[in-house]
Amino acid sequence: MALIYQISFRTRLRNSVAIQKLHDCLKKLDVKHWTYDFQELLLTLRSELPDFKRIQTALQLAGYKCDFIKLENLQKSTF
Repeated sequence: MALIYQISFRTRLRNSVAIQKLHDCLKKLDVKHWTYDFQELLLTLRSELPDFKRIQTALQLAGYKCDFIKLENLQKSTF
């Protein structure tokens, strides 16, 4: 079983269309666990490490400016 990582990006969602676009983008990447904090402008998601670059690239291609903030290794039992 692969290790799971929590990845955080700082990005700005301007409206509900941007949220739907983000949802669609992450769904295509098979990212099931993600949250967005509107006050901190922070997108946090969980994925396997090999997906990190693919996720970052997909978000950028979808038009999101994502400044990388943090990558945390999560224990398998906490996912």
